[in-house]
Amino acid sequence: MSIAAGGLAELHQIHLQLKQVNDKLAAGPKRIAAHRQLVEKRQAEADQLRERLTEVRLAADAKSLQFKSNEKQISDLKAKLNMATSNREFGIIKSQIEADTMANSVLEDEILEILEQADEIRTKIAATETQRDAATAELERVTAEVAAVEPQLLQEAAEYKDALEAAERNLPAEVAVVYRRLVTANGADALASVEGKACTGCFALLEPNRLVELNVGKYLFCRTCGRLMYRTETE
Repeated sequence: MSIAAGGLAELHQIHLQLKQVNDKLAAGPKRIAAHRQLVEKRQAEADQLRERLTEVRLAADAKSLQFKSNEKQISDLKAKLNMATSNREFGIIKSQIEADTMANSVLEDEILEILEQADEIRTKIAATETQRDAATAELERVTAEVAAVEPQLLQEAAEYKDALEAAERNLPAEVAVVYRRLVTANGADALASVEGKACTGCFALLEPNRLVELNVGKYLFCRTCGRLMYRTETE
């Protein structure tokens, strides 16, 4: 293995290790955000159910009020029925009593149905709040877990950055210019090993003369993908 190949292999490994640490650092806030969204979703569902429960209860109250009003009207009509002065008046009042009684029967069924809906909504609210509380507990656990590992990850990231800077100082100036541009655009993918006769970044085959140049330690960039190439083993 040439000096260039060994240095680039080490450089690439540092890049990959730094990327792994940075990915873990980025994953923490994403995990927290995902769990927070779940808590907010469950809370929103519970709020919507409570609004629906309020609507249902208002509807039940309105029908109950109508039911009581009809009951009073039926009572008043029964009193008038006893004082009817003609068969015609008696028939009209009796028909009205029957109509109001039928209406109240329908109202009673509707009220019972609405009350059943209210009970179902209350059950759903309780279940949703239980899910919200569980999601909140999980959010707290994940937040604490992320906070616990973050200092170590930040320390590792700093160490890898220092190691990276040290390794980059070994690059020739003309190579470093292109390398830094590649790192800015592609991060750890700025480098790729060559296995056999192919660049592992894009699997393009290298010409025999370029393989020879690579083997003797010359710095080469892949003509297909642009990565800075190195050999892990010299053939």
